[in-house]
Amino acid sequence: SASAEEQVIFWFCSALIVSFLLALVILSSGVEAPYGRYNQGIGEQNNVIMRALSSCNVNAKLAWVLQECPTLIAAAVSWPLGSEASKASAGNCLLLLAFVVHYVNRTVVYPMRMKGSKPIPLPVMFLAMMFCAANGYIQCRSLTKYLVVPIASFSTVAGLMVWCAGFYINYDADHILRNLRRPGETGYKIPRGGMFEYVSGANFFGEIVEWTGYAIAMGGALPGLTFAVCTACNIGPRAIAHHKWYLQKFSDEYPATRR
Repeated sequence: SASAEEQVIFWFCSALIVSFLLALVILSSGVEAPYGRYNQGIGEQNNVIMRALSSCNVNAKLAWVLQECPTLIAAAVSWPLGSEASKASAGNCLLLLAFVVHYVNRTVVYPMRMKGSKPIPLPVMFLAMMFCAANGYIQCRSLTKYLVVPIASFSTVAGLMVWCAGFYINYDADHILRNLRRPGETGYKIPRGGMFEYVSGANFFGEIVEWTGYAIAMGGALPGLTFAVCTACNIGPRAIAHHKWYLQKFSDEYPATRR
């Protein structure tokens, strides 16, 4: 029978999936999460909820470090407390490495390379931090204690290859966005190159591909599936909103073939 902690992980996963499906409904209704280009001045917001969320901002670099770091803390704490069977599995180690590599990039590399990013509302930062803490616990504890992922399985190999492709797309898209403007330039420009030639939200697309591959590599286990579903529900609507924003902003200048 499942241990008490495995039941906790199950209910955490269930709660996250339900919460993010609800968020998908809200975000798909036209409400944009108020950070980045959608974090307007308080007086410019025409929605009571958006005004409240935008009333207290945090420096973007600091916010990214604080909200993402619980994942790395979870990995560091979970490893010495893990089971021998899980830690001895090459499949588990590779999946945990993939998780850590992504979040070292998100917690350290990405914030340090940010240029002129808009501040993030404090409530948005706290929500992201809560997700990273819960998801970090779910993923790291599952991979170090309760799951054994066979490295020789087709799904593990295929999933890790998909994860690598997604990570590259995401990393390359971040690089393109970071270098859109020359020193001294302001305003928005049309991103070009890489996956941006095909989709407006190449960075979002890459991250969705990443965690879909991760879920496949985990053999469809609930923790990996939870991460993939939450990612798609959260940034999928934002990718769609970005595409609409680009079309409105640049009109006929925007590539007609891009989705």
